[in-house]
Amino acid sequence: MSASLHREPESQGFDDASWLLIGLCLLFLIAFQLAAPFAFAANGFGGSAAMIGLLWTTDRFYTRYRVRPAFAALVTSVMLIILFSIVGGILSYLVAAQGGALWDARLQRWDLALGFDWLGYARWVNDHPTLATLYRWAYVSMIPQLLVMVLALTATNRLREMRIAICAAILAGLAAVLLSGLTPAVGNYIHLNLGPGDLPNLRPAAAVVHYADLTGLRDGSLRLIDVTRIEGIITFPSYHSALGAIFIWGFAQLGRAGWAGMLWAGLMLLATPIDGAHYLVDVLAGIALAAAALIAAGRLVRRPWLRPVAKAAGDKAPLPAPSTLPA
Repeated sequence: MSASLHREPESQGFDDASWLLIGLCLLFLIAFQLAAPFAFAANGFGGSAAMIGLLWTTDRFYTRYRVRPAFAALVTSVMLIILFSIVGGILSYLVAAQGGALWDARLQRWDLALGFDWLGYARWVNDHPTLATLYRWAYVSMIPQLLVMVLALTATNRLREMRIAICAAILAGLAAVLLSGLTPAVGNYIHLNLGPGDLPNLRPAAAVVHYADLTGLRDGSLRLIDVTRIEGIITFPSYHSALGAIFIWGFAQLGRAGWAGMLWAGLMLLATPIDGAHYLVDVLAGIALAAAALIAAGRLVRRPWLRPVAKAAGDKAPLPAPSTLPA
């Protein structure tokens, strides 16, 4: 039996840092909202609030009454994912509304300086339709990959590694959102004015779906945010790539059992320039962001930032169990 199944509770890490990062996202959101207010459509919030309430109640039950640390940690991870997808998505829109000149020409020059010809790569994938289809499935499976990674790490009682991955995903996401305001871009398909007939075997998942919202945010015509239809509008750095790198790290913690997950996450990285219309430098920046976030998260999850710890070395009072929510 794996040694990971016998870890002491305090070695499994804490979720406090992830909750603090969610709080920081909210503070940024409030600051941007005060500077340039947006209206919000009523639909979507009710269902999200109900889901979060159910997860909160489940977490409390399995933390305080029928103690199941692993299951409680899993519930918390799902809750953190949902919360960040909402708060981070809204924040990305508020940040994009303040963006300056587009960076596409500059990002394209950087790609060429690295010897990467995006159009040549896209044409090569277009000439291999089976690969193009595989790329698309890998790209659109981001959320299933995240859930599978979380479930696998929880099932093998690698709760510390699971908490590191979730904390890193939130930290990298927040950094990507804030940086995107300084480096706005529309992506290769729009920048190069490509139509469906130019690369007929490609069915990119996110080549142009973001353009209407990004344009509306930048010219001021979009001032109503519907949380049920928030698009991924970030180009540089690529959050898809950051998550792909985090997935590879997470699946690697499973040893040989994680090889399939690592390969699929790697395929998502290769698909990101095609199905996400990203520049190579977007992908490289996303991977670098993930590496920095994983290092930081590895340190952040070590302690319960929102709860007191024993002050004296000889204090025998036990550390609180790595429960999932601040009391």
